[in-house]
Amino acid sequence: MSLYDRDYMREDAPSFLERLQRIQAFQWFFWANIVVFVVQWLFLAESGSARTYIPDGGVSISELAAGKVWTPFTYMFVHGSVGHILLNMLMLWFAGKRVQDLYGQRHFMMIYVISGLAGAALQLAVASTTAMGDAYLMGASASIMGLMLALAVAMPAEEIYLLVMFIIPVRFRLWTLAKVLLFFNLGMGVLELLGALPSWLASDGAPVAYLAHFGGAVAGWYYARSQGYGGIPSLLGMQGSSFRSPSRRPALAGLPRRRRVVELDEEAIARAARTAPAIDLIRDEVDPILDKINEHGFSSLTDEERRTLERASRHISGKNGSENT
Repeated sequence: MSLYDRDYMREDAPSFLERLQRIQAFQWFFWANIVVFVVQWLFLAESGSARTYIPDGGVSISELAAGKVWTPFTYMFVHGSVGHILLNMLMLWFAGKRVQDLYGQRHFMMIYVISGLAGAALQLAVASTTAMGDAYLMGASASIMGLMLALAVAMPAEEIYLLVMFIIPVRFRLWTLAKVLLFFNLGMGVLELLGALPSWLASDGAPVAYLAHFGGAVAGWYYARSQGYGGIPSLLGMQGSSFRSPSRRPALAGLPRRRRVVELDEEAIARAARTAPAIDLIRDEVDPILDKINEHGFSSLTDEERRTLERASRHISGKNGSENT
């Protein structure tokens, strides 16, 4: 028997179930949108160049009155045109992946669904109590607006470039872009409510649910704040007191960055040897807590875990003073 025939030298290929388990929530939601659109558009729509087909799964007051109680969830995965889904998937790819990396898979799914539900609820509530009339809502826009605001809460100062008219590059801070999107949709929604919205602002000849976008954005912002992310006190600014009391936030400034690759010289190695107890503390006690924050949010920590973070920070920085209150 050769060396390569030994069992421990062989690596079994992952099973189909294992491959499914490795698929992340963002990928499930992204491809669900695409698959639903392809199935409905290619196989259920009318043939011909001018398609007047309205896909099933959208939500409206009349649909709910007919007993279709599932439509507030399904409408988030239904799109009415190629341009509609392309724009939404570009935004979902940009915001969704990063929100999942920052907040974790469970929070990504919660933000997507809650923002979509909040957006539909606001649009339909206004429509049912005003002269706007019933509207058939479809698309992931409200959910994506919630993801955009959640991303902006976590990384308000990050700068991105956008092509205005697909030509002129303009640099925005994420929080600035989020505010522009938020108040633009609010303004358009008010104009629509007053019957003063220009017809050329309609997308592909169909009305845009601006209030649904606004409702989804506010829901995403509130969800991010409720989890203790960011330090944005209001929708109007980026500076101010943090969402949680400073006495309840761990002093993480002294903790080293995780998974950071550095080059060590002899002096650095000597310093590392002197701080070996701190390294053990991080590996054994702090790392599991940071993983818990990444997966479930800061609010999931117990008081003991918060004290452990504070103790680790003081230990690494060499400070043994009293706690700030």
